[in-house]
Amino acid sequence: MTDSYTRKKRRLPMLIAMMLSLTLIISACNQSGGSGQADGSNQNGENRSSEIGEQILNDPVNFKFDPPIQFSTAITFQQQTDIDFKPGENIEDHVHLRWMRDELGLEVSYDFVVPNSDDYETKMRLLLSGNQQLPDVITAFTTLADDLIAAKKVMPLNDLIDKYLSPNLKALYEEYPSMLHPVTRDGVIYGLPNMYAMDEGTIMWVREDWLQNVGLEAPTTLEEFEEVLRAFTEDDPDQNGLNDTVGLAVSLKDGPYQWMASADSIVGMFSDYVAQTTNPAEYWHEENGQLIYGTTHPDQKKFLAKMREWMEKGYIDPEAGIKDPTKAGEMAASGQAGIIFGPFWMNGYPLSGVPEFQPYPNPVGPGGQVGRAEKKMVHDYTMFNIDFEHPEAIIAYINKLFATNFGEGDPYFDPKLKHGWHEGYDYVEHEGKIYHNNFDQHGIPESKWPKPDDPTVTYSIKFPITGAPFVPYLGDPAFQKFKDDPEADPNNAMESRVKRSQQRQLEAGLVRISQNDTAIHNQFNGPPTKTMLSKSELLTKLESESYLKIIYGDQPIDYFDQFVEEWKANGGNQLIEEVNEWYESTK
Repeated sequence: MTDSYTRKKRRLPMLIAMMLSLTLIISACNQSGGSGQADGSNQNGENRSSEIGEQILNDPVNFKFDPPIQFSTAITFQQQTDIDFKPGENIEDHVHLRWMRDELGLEVSYDFVVPNSDDYETKMRLLLSGNQQLPDVITAFTTLADDLIAAKKVMPLNDLIDKYLSPNLKALYEEYPSMLHPVTRDGVIYGLPNMYAMDEGTIMWVREDWLQNVGLEAPTTLEEFEEVLRAFTEDDPDQNGLNDTVGLAVSLKDGPYQWMASADSIVGMFSDYVAQTTNPAEYWHEENGQLIYGTTHPDQKKFLAKMREWMEKGYIDPEAGIKDPTKAGEMAASGQAGIIFGPFWMNGYPLSGVPEFQPYPNPVGPGGQVGRAEKKMVHDYTMFNIDFEHPEAIIAYINKLFATNFGEGDPYFDPKLKHGWHEGYDYVEHEGKIYHNNFDQHGIPESKWPKPDDPTVTYSIKFPITGAPFVPYLGDPAFQKFKDDPEADPNNAMESRVKRSQQRQLEAGLVRISQNDTAIHNQFNGPPTKTMLSKSELLTKLESESYLKIIYGDQPIDYFDQFVEEWKANGGNQLIEEVNEWYESTK
């Protein structure tokens, strides 16, 4: 699987080049309504767009639009704590919006602000179905993006990408071309991906004090892992004289793969195919030139049999089937369980108050297998209303955001952003040096702290359209850099982010990096298929319930075969056919 993924990465850059070179022909054939321009420029603003474009290309660092370009967007936001904003600021008036206006000449207005993604999708679909005015700049997950493209409400971007996108972002798209699949139709690209940092692969967290109390080492194999589970359950590892511990805190409520308290690394001991029971778009794997669905692969019977055995023996939290990842994490943090799988950042939450938990690599299975699920690389897409006059200005802003990660070699790199976004918010300058945390320990006066009464607080920056501008895997080298020298200077924004990590978190990040080559990727990256849209609820309910019935002993292991047949009969066969039709189109 890994070889196939690598081959596809090498082969598909040519596809991106073809997309860009064929833009004018393809756009002319596919575009109707709105401006009708391949680069998205409205004819009424053609002269201004030309001037803006020349300004960007002539001075990609210091461009500023005068008069300012006004654009609308819509976001999800719900204030959670008093450190979301400094006093007097709010989501419509904060430091980053002021910087966009004063430094770049971009003025943002919000058509609506809603608290969650469900409300956002509902609002956008109401606008779409009512043929009402959409925001100029739209953030969309793949299903909404598919509908916007089908309705011809968003502009083609090939010309804009070719002309205005930074060379480093172009290279990133070429390195990971599957990022563009969900928003590409017949060679025309309609969205710019907003990406994850890709630093959240699962590792194993184990209570070191419990290991010492039961006389064991951290497990490296399935056999050793099972013995640690037994000892943590039966041998009073917390030495309180009570039978009140279990080996593993895990969330099985929504399937084996979770954002925390996951079982994907246990699946990876038995199979090269990730099981995920909450989304039929995940996980698909190439086998003999075809994509197969990991949740229904026969290898999952080995995983289910072992989980059933551990559940019967009491090694696993008996409420795993109804607990979400947060509740399972709380169980580990409260001292009820000694092992939990999850990302490196669990050092900060929920394990910050339990220093006894230490990070370790995922154990190896009986056949020498070790694996973990790799999350999708893109969380959503930035798209432009077909009637928006100045998309090139927003692309220039996006270039400037990402240039902070690519560093000084990027033509859009702004030296004023070298150390962070906004002084006094996410960093402090004191006596010629830059600090991102522990302000009191460095002798920085309290008046300079971002939050004067708390030396640990920095403010996350609220970007109106992209989310944090992460570059996949770019921060990985910084984990070793700052473990070796905590006072080293960061060279880009990704390194600044890593530098804020505590020592245990840096160590956990290095554990994750040491097993990057075991990551199992989802190889379906296309738009939702008809069956995904019409039968997701039925199929995922069948998957989740069948897995839990086997794990809890309500059905025998061979019930898995019956489940697969039911799954195929209830839409699975159509799903396999649709996914592979898409897969053939990418070759």
